[in-house]
Amino acid sequence: MFFNRIFLTMAAISMLLNAAYAAGQDYALSSHVNDWLHHSIYGDPSFDAFTHSKGNPIHTGAPPHEWPVNCFCFEDPVSNNWYLYIGLYAQFYTIGDGKTMECLLYRSSDKGQSWEKIGPVFSPEPFYVNNSSAVVEHAPDVSVVYADGKYHMVYDFATANTTWDTYADPKGGGAESGVAYAVADKPEGPFTRSPELVYRVSTQQALLGKYRRGYAATLVKREKDWMVLFMMDSNIHYSWGLFGVTAPKPEGPYSAPVPLKLVEGDDYYPPLLEYFPAFVHEGYVYSPATSVALNRNYQAMLKAPLEEAMNPDAWEISQDGSVWHSDAVSNEYYGIWGQTFSGFVDGDTMLQVMYPSRNAEGMGTINWASRPWGQLHRENGFALTASQGPSTALLKQGFTAFRLDAELQISGECAVIWDYAAALEPDKLSSDASLHHASLTRYSALSIKEAQWSIGQYDAQGAYAQQAAGSLSDALPSTVKIEINRDDEGAVQVAIGGEEVWSGSMNGAGGLVGLLAPAHSNITATRFNVEGDRMNGGLWLGAGDAILAAGDVPDKWEMAENAAFRFGRGAVSLLPNSRAKWNFVGTGFAVNAPSGPEYGKARAFLNGEDLGAVDFYSEQAQPSHVILERKHLKNDKNALVLKDIQGRIPLDCIEIYG
Repeated sequence: MFFNRIFLTMAAISMLLNAAYAAGQDYALSSHVNDWLHHSIYGDPSFDAFTHSKGNPIHTGAPPHEWPVNCFCFEDPVSNNWYLYIGLYAQFYTIGDGKTMECLLYRSSDKGQSWEKIGPVFSPEPFYVNNSSAVVEHAPDVSVVYADGKYHMVYDFATANTTWDTYADPKGGGAESGVAYAVADKPEGPFTRSPELVYRVSTQQALLGKYRRGYAATLVKREKDWMVLFMMDSNIHYSWGLFGVTAPKPEGPYSAPVPLKLVEGDDYYPPLLEYFPAFVHEGYVYSPATSVALNRNYQAMLKAPLEEAMNPDAWEISQDGSVWHSDAVSNEYYGIWGQTFSGFVDGDTMLQVMYPSRNAEGMGTINWASRPWGQLHRENGFALTASQGPSTALLKQGFTAFRLDAELQISGECAVIWDYAAALEPDKLSSDASLHHASLTRYSALSIKEAQWSIGQYDAQGAYAQQAAGSLSDALPSTVKIEINRDDEGAVQVAIGGEEVWSGSMNGAGGLVGLLAPAHSNITATRFNVEGDRMNGGLWLGAGDAILAAGDVPDKWEMAENAAFRFGRGAVSLLPNSRAKWNFVGTGFAVNAPSGPEYGKARAFLNGEDLGAVDFYSEQAQPSHVILERKHLKNDKNALVLKDIQGRIPLDCIEIYG
């Protein structure tokens, strides 16, 4: 289809754009990894260099333990065997009525080429911890250290009378849970369990008013003591924290827990991260983390010097996204499912990891992958995966007029999007958060599914207006070549496989460019070259993003939809000391918010630095406008915190510069 009266040919447009634009950038090269948004909820294009084993899965769940979702992998320095200690759970993490959580052991004597099932880790003989009359029935997740001729273990436990309610808060009902210690002469056991505990939930007061349940523990030997890193969750707050305890001996007694990394800090730290287990290499302790957002495709790597790891300031995020991808195979249908991957660096300097997932039938799977320790990313090509929810890959800088040419490998469905001008925010303030429906608005898209394509626009309400649709000449090829040209007046030309399929006029004033993967889709981009007129800004984060990132109690905020907010949606604080936090990567920001006689004041902190009071009061109601702005920031990664100090405050959105 051609609109010859209005539009130039594709070739002519390309010639003009070549002359007008600076040299393009191929954003599929790993040198551009930081030009993409890597977000723990909305999506993470990953350039990681992991190769997944062709022998996967090693283990697949079956009744009564349908979900083997956590695992510790261990390289024995004595035998050089590799071991997998697999945490087994019933489907939906059900406990009670005969449903137990257990640990299963596998062994490999050929460096992961084959695996032998050894059997349960713990004896079925009844075991009791001190000060409890209930038998320990659940012990799923373990970690092991070899030292002084012994194999030292810490493990999660819960007594038979535990329910998920008493797991989080025992309430004096006699249920016991926490972290315990055991020791053996061989990795296979038998393990002798100590009745003295590393950590007991029932005697722990809630830290920061919400963290109490401790689990997912890793035992680490240091020069002068032993350290256990473990996770605590915050129940209804839907945030997780990394905590540490120490002892002079592996069996204890252990110190009170110290918070090491959590969303309550005023520093950059993504929400919804779960850990387990950590590993040690060359004087550092590393803690992989996986976001439990619905798409399950964001991972981070935390690290600290081993001997300083009990100091919260020693911890840093060494990899913020682009850590992991899932392959388009049945045994990885749900992405990483469970805590995260478990790893060690072998004698050949390869990072060897186990990772849990679930297959298309919903059963848990245990799998293996590896990459060179010193090679974080492949040179070319990124993967965008989505399990139960959609994922985005968005360039952080917007474009007005541009030319894009891309080469994509598509499993499922893919949308190339441009003129994206909505605010990103979650659909819920909890785990399994996904893109809010309001974030799936205000953009143009070329969508490809199987051998069908369509071109259209989504307006501010999310209504779709299709411009054109058609079929590819053949079945979906292994690599789809796409070219999109857009001039500064909205004239657009689209070619697929070198053949122009549509040209026409589309509304839009510019915006972000990228990819959208619907649920259970997998996209690999081997080329994503964009040249054009760049915008300063165009990336917006909404109110829900700031509430979830702060780990605040959801009922401290009332979500509101009205025209006073920049995108028609925001929140208003309900309780004193409400807190919101935007994490962002950029050189500046502008907070937008309405003002009016019903609003009060907040105090703003940038990376912990007090920026002073922000006044939302005005005699007359005013729609959303820039109320706080900073440019030329000294840090690349930033966290902006707003704390309610007087009256109710409106929480709207933030635009990121640079």
